[in-house]
Amino acid sequence: MTDNGKKLFPYAEKMLSYYQEATYKMKQDMYIPDQIRIGCANSISSYLIPEILPELQKKFPLLRVKIVSHHSEEIMNKLVNNEIDFGLIRTITHPKFHTKTILSNPVGLFASPNHNLANKDIPVSLEELSSEDIIFYDHNSTEWLYINRLMKTMNLQLNTIIELDNMESAKRLVKKGMGICFLPQHAVYEEVKNNQLVNIPLKKPLNINTEIAIAYSKDKPVTDIINFCSSFVFHHF
Repeated sequence: MTDNGKKLFPYAEKMLSYYQEATYKMKQDMYIPDQIRIGCANSISSYLIPEILPELQKKFPLLRVKIVSHHSEEIMNKLVNNEIDFGLIRTITHPKFHTKTILSNPVGLFASPNHNLANKDIPVSLEELSSEDIIFYDHNSTEWLYINRLMKTMNLQLNTIIELDNMESAKRLVKKGMGICFLPQHAVYEEVKNNQLVNIPLKKPLNINTEIAIAYSKDKPVTDIINFCSSFVFHHF
């Protein structure tokens, strides 16, 4: 080695070290796990996951996905306990997790096509609802509590004949003519399209939305999979 080479050698070592470190860091950031655990609120698992997964598989063809379904609160608990990698839930705030809204969907009133309200040519008033049989879905969420409070401010009360926390059961009961139900639009897209359920327009619009968010840890790197699901566009809803 020449004298000039000896002078250059320490710098070359440093350059090589920096290059190796940079390459390592980039590989870490680009690392895609072979399995991802996604926690989903029940309605999301049934209606939105089938929209996301085909596109997710196209983007990451070797990825294996495990879906865990439960109520949003329980999914957040599983996230806290590191039982899942991220959650798709009703918007819930938590100091240790980012929650980014990925879908805001209107809540509407739905009935069987044979229901008497479905055959009216004019929008329905809230007063008229007080005499109808109501199937009430997910009565602990803020959207549904808002409906009850709205009725109470007008000295009205919903005639709730059934309360349940399973959206699929609620839809089936409505289709059988058991009553009418407030449901998010994304959950009844196929039924409305196939004329199994119809939207009942209200004279006073509710102007409430079901917000669905992606929740993930503030203390872990944001993966490409989380970024993909965060930016996913639901074309149907």
